[in-house]
Amino acid sequence: MNAPCAAKTKLRDWLAAGAKERLTLVRDDFACGEFALTDLLFHSGSLTERLRQYWRSFCAYTGSFTPFSGWKIFWYRRAGMQIGKNVFISPGVSLDLLFPQLITLENNVVLGLEAIIVAHIYTPEKIVVARATVGAQGLVGGRGILAATHIGEKGVLGANSYTVKPVPAGYIALGVPAAMHKRKAATAKTPGEQND
Repeated sequence: MNAPCAAKTKLRDWLAAGAKERLTLVRDDFACGEFALTDLLFHSGSLTERLRQYWRSFCAYTGSFTPFSGWKIFWYRRAGMQIGKNVFISPGVSLDLLFPQLITLENNVVLGLEAIIVAHIYTPEKIVVARATVGAQGLVGGRGILAATHIGEKGVLGANSYTVKPVPAGYIALGVPAAMHKRKAATAKTPGEQND
């Protein structure tokens, strides 16, 4: 990829500006090459940029195959992910190999078995790149997929559910595509009450 590429320029500028808003790349932005992020990230740019990308992807890939949560967190942090305290990552979890630096897991987050979190979405017409965040005490259930969006504090993405829309704080998202439901407040039991 030798020709100047609008997609590469837009992506580089967006990342340099802090990646605050969603970035949408359309097919015309890729007139210089394939409609793929891998070409932009691994086969263009300076040697330093490409080596940094290879390192991030290697660390994220290694983290996905380690069996224990603590080891996963070790490797994912080296990939550039922001991970808070008391986070648990189950076996089989996959976190974005292309943009690990755009993933944030706040304190007390749980990622269920084989959950997936990515910071980019492909469609036939466009590629969207955005931060993916799980707020404090949030949960992504087993095989849940969070794609380029966020879960608010104490929010839940249910097992086998998929969302590209934000999950508000205190809500649970269920289904494909996920529908939002307000979580019921936990009721405190008095000392003499028994469980049913």
